[in-house]
Amino acid sequence: MATSIAAAVAPHVAGADANRMLAALSPEGRECLLAQALALEVAPGDVLYDAGGPASWVFFPLSCVVSIMTVLADGSAVETVTIGREGMVGTFQALGDDRNPNGRAVVQMGGRLLRVDAAALREQMQRDVPLADAIEAYVRALLVHISQSVACAAAHSVRQRLARWLLHTSDRVSSDDVELTQEFLAHILHVRRASVTMALGKLQDLDLVSTRRGGTTVLDRQGLAGQACECYARVNEEYARLIPGETSTRAGVAPMTT
Repeated sequence: MATSIAAAVAPHVAGADANRMLAALSPEGRECLLAQALALEVAPGDVLYDAGGPASWVFFPLSCVVSIMTVLADGSAVETVTIGREGMVGTFQALGDDRNPNGRAVVQMGGRLLRVDAAALREQMQRDVPLADAIEAYVRALLVHISQSVACAAAHSVRQRLARWLLHTSDRVSSDDVELTQEFLAHILHVRRASVTMALGKLQDLDLVSTRRGGTTVLDRQGLAGQACECYARVNEEYARLIPGETSTRAGVAPMTT
């Protein structure tokens, strides 16, 4: 796994509105925040921060997806949540902690993000009430997301969870192509690879997705939503409720409860 972020592409913030948190800010607040931001290109496997290590940055994904892993005492890691352009990576840092006790942030799908110094962000939060409110709202939505993911892992089938995960990821990268291997999907879902292969096979038999080496393409979002558990809609509804301007899904589909 890579341990460092790729070089900055430029000290500018073109396309910053792709991040829904940034898009929801007032023009003045957004301009002030972006004046301190640096655009970075990141690749799968890049580590934004590691468990127990220093964490002095907050990241706003524009086109990448980041996995937050909980690191256990034996060194193994389990994904607790994924974050894309709907939010930010670094809630501990934004709230004043320069160390994350048990979390590792790893780029899952490459792309662009903005990096902001956490101390500077906190200073701006003190004088920019809408920014502080936006971050507080995001933290509430993130807590719902995490708790829903815990329940999902315990209560729903591999096929339901996989369908939900594919839809969430597709929403975040604004593409029907999810460029991840079945082995990685199994790791993220914390199941055997054979279980992922079987679930993908069933979804492919239903003409909802097509699979290829190293990736999956969503063919029928409405149909795939019908195979997903209610967690897809529940999480999206919470983000839409708490983050102004955040749409529930990329294609406006709502999954059926199963």
